[in-house]
Amino acid sequence: MNSLPYKLEWLKKIGWLCFVSTLVVGCVHQSSKNKTSGETIQSDLSEQESVKVKLSWNVEFSEDFSDVPVGGEPESIFILDGEYKVNQVKGTNKCLSLPGSPMGDFGLLFGPREREKSLELGFSFYATKKGRRMPSIAASIGGVRGYKFRLNPAARKIVLSMNETIIHEMPYSWQGEKWWKVRFQAKPGDSNQTTRLLLKLWPQDEKEPAEWNLDQEFNIEYKGGKCALWGFPYSGTPILFDNLLIRSN
Repeated sequence: MNSLPYKLEWLKKIGWLCFVSTLVVGCVHQSSKNKTSGETIQSDLSEQESVKVKLSWNVEFSEDFSDVPVGGEPESIFILDGEYKVNQVKGTNKCLSLPGSPMGDFGLLFGPREREKSLELGFSFYATKKGRRMPSIAASIGGVRGYKFRLNPAARKIVLSMNETIIHEMPYSWQGEKWWKVRFQAKPGDSNQTTRLLLKLWPQDEKEPAEWNLDQEFNIEYKGGKCALWGFPYSGTPILFDNLLIRSN
């Protein structure tokens, strides 16, 4: 009879030890779970950072003509044809100006010769019509015979070509006497056997639209290279270019 209190006391100690053991095991499991969750979050963040790096674009060329004297020819561009000069139109910054006479097609080359990377060409332009006569502009990635788009206001369309061969046409209505901005991209497809072209035009005084005017893949082997611009002053009035930008990815 005297041993009963002792046994009860011993059973209480055993119960307390079991409780403590269960508590410790549970904490260790939760700690391990939290650690695993933390590692997963860190892994997800690392993947997101990796995606950001892949999507980042690096500036390869930039020219706003601010350091070029009025009347001068920028050393950063190679003029193929035409009397391109830096000018400062009233109420605007310095820009590259192509006179309205003579009429013809006048181009220039600029930027590095990047062949492997995706490329984006950006610039702004200003042109006016005169009566029924309208100007035209064009730009290309990959040299003068590369991926070229031409804005043809008279025909109300944009024409895409490669090696002077038309690959796509799309309707487009342009309005003169205002600055326009352009983004033109060329991206290599699988094994560089296809090329994805993206194009966006919008008035400079408006917010950049979210949608591209063109986003299409073509069965053309990807070839990068220098960028080019053309002006066609068919209206007999000057064409202005500014903020030339090339980015690579």
